[in-house]
Amino acid sequence: MRERDARHAPFLSGMFTRGEVVYAGSEAEAAHDREPVAIFTGEVLPLYAADLDDDAVRPLLNELAAETGRVLEQEEVHVTYRDRTWTLKAVDEAASP
Repeated sequence: MRERDARHAPFLSGMFTRGEVVYAGSEAEAAHDREPVAIFTGEVLPLYAADLDDDAVRPLLNELAAETGRVLEQEEVHVTYRDRTWTLKAVDEAASP
């Protein structure tokens, strides 16, 4: 979002909360029973981005979620905005042409 601001492009402001998601499962899968998460809570600031509508916010959330997923090395990132939830899946860059 800082890079977007530097280009005078629309951006979102907000707060990240770090945590872990814990999965219930067998002890045989204990190595995979938790993983890092980052929860972003944000807003469209009227002073900087009052003209952003929902169709403009979703791509910004996707960009932010993709980068967060890359940093946390997650295969999937779940995004919730208003009454919709969707999942972004990592692309294996080695498999890309």
